[in-house]
Amino acid sequence: MHRRTLTLGSVAALLAGLVIGTTAPSNAAPPPAPASAAARTAAIDAADRAVGSGPNAPARVPGETYLRSMVTPWVDNLYSIAYTRVYRGLPVVGGDAAVLADGTGKVRAVETGGALPGDIPTEPTVAAEAAETTARTRLAVVDRIDARRLVVHVGADAARPAWETVLIGRTDSAPSRLHVFVDAGTGVVLDSYDDVHAGTGHSKWNGPDPITITTAGSGGTYFMQDLTRPGLSCSKYNAGVLTKTVDDWGTGNPTAVETGCVDSMWAAQKEWNMLRDWLGRNGHNGNGGTWPVVVGVDTVNAWFDDTRVFIGHDVKSQWLGAMDIVGHEYGHGIDRTSPGHPFAQAGLIEGTGDIFGALTEAYADEPAPFDTPDYTVGEMVDLGGHGPIRYMYNPSLAGDPNCYSSTLPPDEYKATGPLNHWFYLLAEGSNPGGGKPTSPTCNGSTLTGVGVQTAGKVFYGGLLLRTRGTNYPKLRGQTLNAAKVLDPTCALYRKTRDAWNAVNVPATYDPSCPVAP
Repeated sequence: MHRRTLTLGSVAALLAGLVIGTTAPSNAAPPPAPASAAARTAAIDAADRAVGSGPNAPARVPGETYLRSMVTPWVDNLYSIAYTRVYRGLPVVGGDAAVLADGTGKVRAVETGGALPGDIPTEPTVAAEAAETTARTRLAVVDRIDARRLVVHVGADAARPAWETVLIGRTDSAPSRLHVFVDAGTGVVLDSYDDVHAGTGHSKWNGPDPITITTAGSGGTYFMQDLTRPGLSCSKYNAGVLTKTVDDWGTGNPTAVETGCVDSMWAAQKEWNMLRDWLGRNGHNGNGGTWPVVVGVDTVNAWFDDTRVFIGHDVKSQWLGAMDIVGHEYGHGIDRTSPGHPFAQAGLIEGTGDIFGALTEAYADEPAPFDTPDYTVGEMVDLGGHGPIRYMYNPSLAGDPNCYSSTLPPDEYKATGPLNHWFYLLAEGSNPGGGKPTSPTCNGSTLTGVGVQTAGKVFYGGLLLRTRGTNYPKLRGQTLNAAKVLDPTCALYRKTRDAWNAVNVPATYDPSCPVAP
């Protein structure tokens, strides 16, 4: 066991006497230069024009309007500008748009959803109450209705009015915030997705000891709260933010909530820094903020519910504060606050969490026996005698498919295999050496990697171009568009394409790159 001593620094100007403990990562790149208001405006204006007119503008029908919904700065003076649609006053779910534009006013990539048919009824024949009754059947326990609205739902084969009901409750095994779409004409369930994304893992100490996290204090009382990262704090489940009379937290006891909070705050802060230094993202939510973490839930699980990260325990009653687990759960928040949420195919949501967990481990770059960069998930807890729950470099070691196919399992966890495998091949290649594991390819190819930071930029760039309804082939096309923007020589495009080929994801939506053979 290792005692966590948290070094205290002070920021005198912060809230009249409030002090915070701070540290900077040893491998941190200089933070990105703040974007100028003129560059941001130029990018937005260019994106608005691209959505409104031009060869790549989405098709539109009478009564249809595009509304700008999200502006996210990226690297190299690039911006992601996302749009939603309204049809005759109703929100359109599906068929949105995302644009990458730069600060000089040049549009670099456009992704759009499906076009609407010429005429869609907007008056429901099924009552909202009847739709709610149908929606309730999708959860084992419904505690309350969080929201309800009439929308136009764009599916694979049609667009129709639907009631969207948001249920708060539980599945048979986990908490849930479930969106259910019921056809407003027939009463049939069209679609559903859950805001709560859960994973399992372990609590592992970080180090070397002592580590330093950012906390806050005032008047002789210290708080497990980070005022430099708005929204981040750690609380005991069903209690308040942790407080002490000394700024020294954790005992090394993995069953103690205080130690679980130390590990969770450390991981969340490292991920925040990684997003800033490697990907140009401003906080977990992309807008300078994040979510609190709660430790002490009496369940073998961890999850993100759209408002908080909840940390339960493993089978040894150790709190699940490991960097890959916490990074994974906050990765769900990054996914949730990026364009085009949610993904439309199993595996992509959980795989996204795994990728952000791996990026956080790589950024922190801790030595053994701490949480080293390893491309495994939950490797320090032996869940049921099976070791890590996922192996990104060879998913088949955990019984998950390495390769994409039309028979990819619908299970969200099993179907992560092709995405995790693609990311490893892009980052490290098929035989990287240096003690890193070899990775088999589905087409027999031999690949060299581009490095984990560049691979992270490609994946995150694809996320910034995502539109609703994205599946594996669409994500392939979106990441290729991002690679082309990042590297106009098309070399990164070719590496990204070859890694997708190596996991058998088809080239259905590939953009062209002028100098790519």
